[in-house]
Amino acid sequence: MPQKPLKHSPRRRTGSTGTRVVLRVAVATLALIVITPSIATAHTDYVVQPGDSLSVIAQRHGVSVSALVSDNGISDLHLIRVGQVLQIPDGGAGTYVVKSGDTLSEIAASAGVSTRSIVDANDLGDAHMIRVGQKLTVPAGTRSRASNPAAGYNSLPSKLRANPSRLSLIPSFEKWSNHYGVPTDLLMAVAYRESGWQNQVVSPKGAIGVGQILPRTADWIAGELIQIPELDPYNSDDNIRMSARFLAWLIGYMGSTDGALAGYYQGPGSVAARGYYDDTQAYIDNIGQIRRLFAKN
Repeated sequence: MPQKPLKHSPRRRTGSTGTRVVLRVAVATLALIVITPSIATAHTDYVVQPGDSLSVIAQRHGVSVSALVSDNGISDLHLIRVGQVLQIPDGGAGTYVVKSGDTLSEIAASAGVSTRSIVDANDLGDAHMIRVGQKLTVPAGTRSRASNPAAGYNSLPSKLRANPSRLSLIPSFEKWSNHYGVPTDLLMAVAYRESGWQNQVVSPKGAIGVGQILPRTADWIAGELIQIPELDPYNSDDNIRMSARFLAWLIGYMGSTDGALAGYYQGPGSVAARGYYDDTQAYIDNIGQIRRLFAKN
């Protein structure tokens, strides 16, 4: 078992601006994406690389694992080999013209695809560097542009309801909380307490993004727990994924939801060695109070 990183220092405060500024998304502009009809027989070839898994390949290309399995006649999800050529189904794609305030991660979240699939589709060298007027190819997603991601969440804080770019993160919260078996309202509440669902926030201690994850913790979660080291905490979907996975691990490691929250705030090693700090219990109580705001009716 590797040394568990300390997620937070006690009594830290989250700043309102980050040291790494990226273009913000204006979700109202996202209606401009037009998805073209799919061609059922169209495929692209992909050569399996060291460290690949079907789930990683599917995520990067914006397709489902089941589609990969079906199109390649795979009988065992765990048996793919380096050098094997897989056919990647083309589910159709759209184009999007970058507007002032857009970020790649939130464009992807609203489209229902991974950021990495857009990066790969456009051969982008830096996911944080997109320019106004740039035309992006967006793989076909699973959600309509006209959908309301906040549907059913009737008690969301007014600050979120007034900010479509933050509401566009809801599908990521739902996807990764369900994937890792964490209550969605718990993950949403932690992220709201940490950053207000703002991915550009970097705390004075260096904690990053929606879930306010320290860089060394992010490296450990991505490399050891998820085993996709290239996940980027500056990417909102990746950050939410790492936050969900870390919470799932903490619930098991600490033995309870309260213990997990203490570990998330104070650091599991610190909790084990020193018990709760005074403000740790206040943090736990606060999360318990605001979870009700994120219950889906």
